[in-house]
Amino acid sequence: MSNTMEIETSKAPRQKLKRHHSDLLMIDIEAFSTPVKSTKKVKLNSCNLLSNTEKSYAYLLFKTGESNEKEISSKLKRDQRTVKSFLSKVSSQKSFDPNHKSKGRWKKGGGKLDSRHKAMLRNWINQGVLQSAKDGWRRLNKIKNLPFISYKPVNNYLKTLGAFVKPRLKSEVSEENKAERVRFCTKFKKFNFKRVLFCDESLFELNRNNQKVFRLKGSPPPTKIKYNPNSRVMVWGGVSFWGKTSIHFVEGTMKGKDYKELLQARRRDILDIFREKGKWYFLHDGAPCHRPQTVKRYIRRWLTPNIMPHPAQSLDLNPIELVWALMKKKS
Repeated sequence: MSNTMEIETSKAPRQKLKRHHSDLLMIDIEAFSTPVKSTKKVKLNSCNLLSNTEKSYAYLLFKTGESNEKEISSKLKRDQRTVKSFLSKVSSQKSFDPNHKSKGRWKKGGGKLDSRHKAMLRNWINQGVLQSAKDGWRRLNKIKNLPFISYKPVNNYLKTLGAFVKPRLKSEVSEENKAERVRFCTKFKKFNFKRVLFCDESLFELNRNNQKVFRLKGSPPPTKIKYNPNSRVMVWGGVSFWGKTSIHFVEGTMKGKDYKELLQARRRDILDIFREKGKWYFLHDGAPCHRPQTVKRYIRRWLTPNIMPHPAQSLDLNPIELVWALMKKKS
């Protein structure tokens, strides 16, 4: 008979602590890891706080498109504003994306540029590939053989060389439009333009400040009274040898439907100019609002069947531009 004896211990088995979380409708899904650090314990019974489990569940439903913000807040039994705030933040920062790498502060780099950094920046500036100082800083830190550099010394060095500014746009007529201009001028070289109504729109900016004053060092910035600030008006009109139409003020953006209604409103003005003058022509440029077929059909039926072509990039071939220039000079 064995002398061993089984002794029953009175120590109760260790119970596994339950995790505090809200009641969720658990579904069979793959494990979804969240690359966020563990946070301090909070009272989860508050309607303004979400646990990591709730965050993962909410983000998964939102990312897969199964539920919207209102449905997610209803399932979580949380305030809708809290869920909306969390989803908007996680959509911009992507904190719950496993491939997220841009979270947190920028990596701190060196504080001084060496000759290689400066040479690379000057080379990129000469090539015209840089759009900003941040663009140059990113390019430098992508080169493995160069030491990592902070953004501030890059920005300061580029300031010593110059500044990023918007270039002035220079209009240049394409070769195709040059040939079209030549054909137009050759065809209408001996044409009598007294029978043409030249129409166009123009934008006027009222009370624009074109004056400069001298400012002494240490003195406050000078001020000037400006009436009707930011007042911009677009107008339409037509001129010819025999007379002109009245000015029409355009509200908002001019579209094909708006342009047709404008011609309907000024139809009597236009017809009175060429009354008893015989055959006449209507000319306007190729603006998008002038091109619809409904506009062309209205002109041919109710104004004149003769629409004169107008070459692209040819503002100088429309005499009304001289009228707009004089009006803007006086305003």
